[in-house]
Amino acid sequence: MRPRIVTDTDVALLRALARERSVVAASRTVGISRDRATYRLARLQRAFGGPVVASVRGGRDHGATRLTTLGDRIVRQGFDSVELLDARPVAPPSRSNLVRGIYHRLPAPEVALAGGARLRVAFDAVEGEPVTLLLDPESILVARGQFPSSARNVLPAKVERARTGGAGSTLVVRAGALHLRVAITGEALRQLRLTRGALVWLYVKATALRRVAAPIRGSRPS
Repeated sequence: MRPRIVTDTDVALLRALARERSVVAASRTVGISRDRATYRLARLQRAFGGPVVASVRGGRDHGATRLTTLGDRIVRQGFDSVELLDARPVAPPSRSNLVRGIYHRLPAPEVALAGGARLRVAFDAVEGEPVTLLLDPESILVARGQFPSSARNVLPAKVERARTGGAGSTLVVRAGALHLRVAITGEALRQLRLTRGALVWLYVKATALRRVAAPIRGSRPS
């Protein structure tokens, strides 16, 4: 069964919705677009098999948005950085965005990749142990330039191709030796002019790098 990966941004969005009772206001609070917020909510619904938010009809709160029982449970159970910090390996959900390297604890938890690149992580493992990481495509922020950010990993990359579908768009990028898929909205794709060959920066939080059970051959995105 595909693991239910919930990012810290997902949980922050649900918490903001519980307070603001509006997708527009909650998306502003979290710092993402309304389209991106809607896409994330739809993704959670697909992953958990039910809606995480519902519109309130009638009464004083007519037109407001509230968390469903499922959405409230996701927030209460804390599927944010605590869940992502879980060092127990899980089964890889796909062949995409898998990275292998050697774990080091000092000076900060990180994984050394082939070619000398290093990725900061937020889980514990044995010093010198080979590990496989999954970079959640939903947790990779794309920008055309650098800016101040709390993300521990900032990677220069080049767009190789873009795909547009019903639920959103996907970029395939090359960041050094890494070949990655990135989830992005169609609106952002147009605004940032992310065509083949475009130079971008990828922002990845340490909590978005999750350890998986074992490497899969042929991890190159299709």
